[in-house]
Amino acid sequence: MENIDNVNLFVQSLDNSVDQLTEKLEPILKKSLEEKIAASDSQVERIKIYNNYSYVLISILFSYLKTLGINTDQHPIMKELTRIKSYMKRYKELEAKLASKDTSKEDAEAARTFIQNTLGTKLNGGGAAISSNMSSPAISSSNFAGVHTKFSDPENNSDSESTSKPKSEPTSKTSAKKKISSKPKGKASKVTKPQSKSKRSNTK
Repeated sequence: MENIDNVNLFVQSLDNSVDQLTEKLEPILKKSLEEKIAASDSQVERIKIYNNYSYVLISILFSYLKTLGINTDQHPIMKELTRIKSYMKRYKELEAKLASKDTSKEDAEAARTFIQNTLGTKLNGGGAAISSNMSSPAISSSNFAGVHTKFSDPENNSDSESTSKPKSEPTSKTSAKKKISSKPKGKASKVTKPQSKSKRSNTK
């Protein structure tokens, strides 16, 4: 009795799986493969359709062989299943490359429009005109008109004072020398020359 119950559970599970498979296959079975290929204009989309059809077909055959109790490890269907999986992997890589190219193009276009609108730079012969605010320099002499602020550095002032003091000492020394040299000249002017004897006799 226990084995029968297990078989019944297995049959119910298989029936549910078949119902799910039928539901998934309805969109594919509505149109033939030729009609789907003819309706598609993109080569990438056609590759996707071929891969999906091939994978569904091989998967159904693989499941059918399993229900028959056939060992599929060394069966030729494993080679076909591996081949189709490799095709699907290559399709995913191609799709990722195309998506990255599209995003890079969008980023480049966004950067181009930003530069044109913000900086007014012409790219590839196009671009927005440079605004009047950007035609003049950002900082000019007009920004500093009427503003004259002198900033002094305490350290520089102290250095300048210290350097200016030694320079004043030689001038004071030279002035002192001049005073000393001028004094003898003054005394020499006061000394009178002695009168000669002839002049003394005449005065007598």
